[in-house]
Parts: sequence; structure tokens; C-alpha cells
Amino acid sequence: MKNSELFECARKAQFGDREAMRKIIDAYYPLIRKTSRTLSSLSAKDFEQSTIEKIVRAVHNYDLDSLPDFETFIHMENNL
Repeated sequence: MKNSELFECARKAQFGDREAMRKIIDAYYPLIRKTSRTLSSLSAKDFEQSTIEKIVRAVHNYDLDSLPDFETFIHMENNL
């Protein structure tokens, strides 16, 4: 997902667009899944849920008028 598309999805998600939020989660899910495969099955599920919750919170807390870009913000705030 390009930064411009990610930014637009974040903007829409902040206004309650569930499909936009789903696109953001889907963009990061391969990385989440790759990391969770290194954990036990119970820990992996917890890790995935926790990480998705952090992404949702980051989207809702992100100031769209500020820098850094959204992707950098997620990495800084949630240590993904």
C-alpha cells in the first residue's frame, strides 16, 4: 500500500469507515502473521490480536496534519 493510500485510509477510518480500517490491517497482516509464526499457538493469537488493536488505536490517535508519515508513526508508537 502506498503512503498516499494509507493516509487516505487512515483519514476515512478516523471517520468510522470500517472498510478503510480493514485495508490498513490487511496491509500489515502479512508482517504480523510472519512474526506470530515464531511464537507458540496461544501466544501467536494473542500477539496478532494485540497488534491489530494497537494499529486501530494508532489510526484513531494519529494527527493527520502532523509529521511523520503514518507508517513511521505506527512503527514508533507500537514497535511493530
